[in-house]
Amino acid sequence: MLKAENVTLAYGRTPVVHDVTLEITPGGVGLIGESGSGKTTLARAFLGLLKPVKGVILYGGRPLTDLRAFRREVQPVFQAESLDPRMRVGRSIAEARPAMPVASLMEAVGLDPALAGRRPHELSGGQRQRVVIARALAVEPRLLILDEPTSALDVTVQARILELLAGLETERLLITHNLAVVSRLCRTSHVLFAGRVVESGPTAELLARPMHPYTRALREAVPELGGSPPAATGAEPVTAATGCAYRLRCPLAVPACEERPEPVAIGDRRVACHRATEL
Repeated sequence: MLKAENVTLAYGRTPVVHDVTLEITPGGVGLIGESGSGKTTLARAFLGLLKPVKGVILYGGRPLTDLRAFRREVQPVFQAESLDPRMRVGRSIAEARPAMPVASLMEAVGLDPALAGRRPHELSGGQRQRVVIARALAVEPRLLILDEPTSALDVTVQARILELLAGLETERLLITHNLAVVSRLCRTSHVLFAGRVVESGPTAELLARPMHPYTRALREAVPELGGSPPAATGAEPVTAATGCAYRLRCPLAVPACEERPEPVAIGDRRVACHRATEL
């Protein structure tokens, strides 16, 4: 459906995403990484909001040209703060596609249509996020691109939003740092670090047995009930300008890591690490 081929993205003269190739496949795709990893920048390119300096974004096997038609089929779902605070939520939903009945859209995302006359500040965080999802669904898209859709919500509300998203038939690309969210919504995941994909594969396998030290660090950073805080390993959190970008933070770094590793296929995975088979 939607694919990046050897895509490099930059702000000004500074590259922030490097030579990324990945495809949005059925069952949901996750882009996982910490703040600054490049995942949101890549999402902007997938939405046609940022032009690659190298490579191409393809939709249906063709470069993005007719953006009007494309944006009817691919819709973003941002955080609830993206709503216009001055606009009543019913009007905000109808703005996306006036012909669609607002009441049925609100009911589809678990909102009482009686809330249509309220403004965003009169709703809870979970209700506002449902309004954002309803706006995206109004044009009946084939694909949703979701950027941290639950990050500002408490755990109970997160669970309800995840249940809603999991029940939708629309395909999805999920940008997140939350491993629990990606495991719930995505069949396939790609892990980004410093603008490069360091590991890709089936989400369940990738999280159960990480093959890149950065993926392992993300998993181990998730607190466990009754457990101890994860120990700090490696050096200070800086990114290497040459070689493996993660090597200055990696507890497994060796001299060979001064050369940038190319992604290699290991079973169902692709991993960019000189020591992947040792993990």
